[in-house]
Amino acid sequence: MNTVYNDTVSLSEDVTQIAIRDGSIDINTYTNVSYGFRININGCWSIVSTNRNNLELLDRFKRVSLNITRLKECEGLAEAELYKGYVEIDKELPDSEDIVKLIHNLCEEARGFNVARCEIIVILKNVIKSIERDYNDRAQELRRIVEIEIGLLGKSSLGLPIFSSIYNTIISWNPKEVLKSIENSFKLAIDRLTRSYTMRSLKPYLYGKAIVVLDHTATAALFHEISHMLDSTYFYSQKLLGYKLGPDELEVYDEPYSYGAPSMRFFDDEGVIAKKRTLIENGVVRDLHHTRSTAKTMGSEPGSAYGLFHKPVPFHTVLTIKPGDWRFNEILEDTKRGFYIEGVAMATLEEGYIRFVPEFSYTIENGEFRESIKIREVKIPLQSIKTIN
Repeated sequence: MNTVYNDTVSLSEDVTQIAIRDGSIDINTYTNVSYGFRININGCWSIVSTNRNNLELLDRFKRVSLNITRLKECEGLAEAELYKGYVEIDKELPDSEDIVKLIHNLCEEARGFNVARCEIIVILKNVIKSIERDYNDRAQELRRIVEIEIGLLGKSSLGLPIFSSIYNTIISWNPKEVLKSIENSFKLAIDRLTRSYTMRSLKPYLYGKAIVVLDHTATAALFHEISHMLDSTYFYSQKLLGYKLGPDELEVYDEPYSYGAPSMRFFDDEGVIAKKRTLIENGVVRDLHHTRSTAKTMGSEPGSAYGLFHKPVPFHTVLTIKPGDWRFNEILEDTKRGFYIEGVAMATLEEGYIRFVPEFSYTIENGEFRESIKIREVKIPLQSIKTIN
């Protein structure tokens, strides 16, 4: 038996959920702590965990798991620079009473916008992640985050239900900024509901191939799905290395130290120091997301692992795209006929294309918005990524 690596891990979540639903308010708080033991033998992971304070149970699971793992041969682990120390990604969570007052007032305000039902949920989280190795070698992270969910239900002039929703996650750097973000999310939900009243169905003759202009949210959804293809465990990912996926101007990076992004981090779930990774350069795929296992197999660097309590899997932290030199007005003016997509309700990577469901859409004629329409879905063939301007 060749032990390559071992550690003990823990994840502690102290959560407060504050919600208003049709005038009723509920405040719930709970704490959950999970402990785990991880060992890599001959390149294969053996991982056991529990949220019960029962070390005897954990030891029993450990023995069962090890008896199987020691008989296996896997891909091994790449050498890695491991993070040591403690990091806080946050400042301070806002006071619960301030949030209760704010969301109550917002739902009262919603009545003036023909809102039949208003639901706002704010979740405050203190999350501590700890990875402990031998000789008191520890990587520990404290992260305070806030999740905001808003749902509004209205009625059209025909009495049909119209729904608007917002979901947002932020790092709590400043309590006042969190309250402001809740307000801004509410205003955006109201704006979307109001605009939904004027949306028309897409005329059948407009179906088919078209020029599409994406807003920042839809663009983010597109590259999120592209990032799934750059997961080194994705079936076709190795074939993408060196492949001309986009135009020469397209450059995509994974930047884990992007201040303010809720997914920023200093080390991954294998304890490896996170670093900037060039994924696409001059339109060509240069690298993939990697764990220590996939980096060993493909000769790359680790640092993209997710998963404390299961075999780590690779994915991005914060995707960034090199900006172009076109302003939005120039893009719009250059579009003689097409569609503008604002927001995405759902996005998926499917066989040969990326599909997403827009929240709002507009027809574009001669460089101007003409009509607010409802588009059921947009399919972007993977080959069309080369046409991104």
